[in-house]
Amino acid sequence: MSGMDSFQTYRDEARRNGVPEHAIDLAERLALPQTELSPSSEHGGVLAGRYGGLPSLPAGVEWDSGLDLVATVDCAALPSDGFDLPLPRDGHLLFFADRSDTEGAVILNDSGSVIHVPAGAATTERTPPEGMDEDPFDPIDPQPLYARVVLSLPTTADDAVLPHPEIRRLYTEYRLEDHDHTRLAWDDSLHLGGYAYSPQDPPIMGASPEDEKGGWVLLAQAQLDMPDDPGFTACPFWIIQRDELKAQNFAAAALVTLTYH
Repeated sequence: MSGMDSFQTYRDEARRNGVPEHAIDLAERLALPQTELSPSSEHGGVLAGRYGGLPSLPAGVEWDSGLDLVATVDCAALPSDGFDLPLPRDGHLLFFADRSDTEGAVILNDSGSVIHVPAGAATTERTPPEGMDEDPFDPIDPQPLYARVVLSLPTTADDAVLPHPEIRRLYTEYRLEDHDHTRLAWDDSLHLGGYAYSPQDPPIMGASPEDEKGGWVLLAQAQLDMPDDPGFTACPFWIIQRDELKAQNFAAAALVTLTYH
């Protein structure tokens, strides 16, 4: 792994800041693998997709005109140890989000927010959707994405911490999330799996007892500039129920977008 390439890196940093071993052990139990896809290969990584640009889709697959293509990910190129999710091992995952709504939105069962294109499928690059001539379409500038594995820790507002008083106490007392420095590379990046990071409270994805299909898990997250509102940033989170992900039913994915100024 690159970046926080083993938990020992975190452990050493936490020790230097006076965190006791039992609290560090808690952080290690909660840590999850995460794949960071960044335009920079400075810290290593393999070419695994493209940020922005126009989508390449099979015939009959529609492009929602209200969403921009954020990233195209080559599933076969992803590190096998980069997440704890049952992602496809081939084909491409395309992630779409809205860069125009400064109020933020929760879009449930939005079948256009995540699309899996199977390996070998014939595709064509799409032009901007019809009906957008009056409002010039400006796709996100395309850049290559390099994948590397990092470790992900929850924030104090995450559902892995918030409902558990003793975990929350240790997390707050020893500021356990502050010793994780992998959350700094956000510009033009996509993160797969792991925990949600947000300047506001991240989306809660834990299962309730009534949730027969299992809990929601984080599929991916990003941060995007909003071209119509300079100074605003959109934080899209693509989430999906674990059973739907196992079935590779990406039409069941939900898009949660938070914005901040």
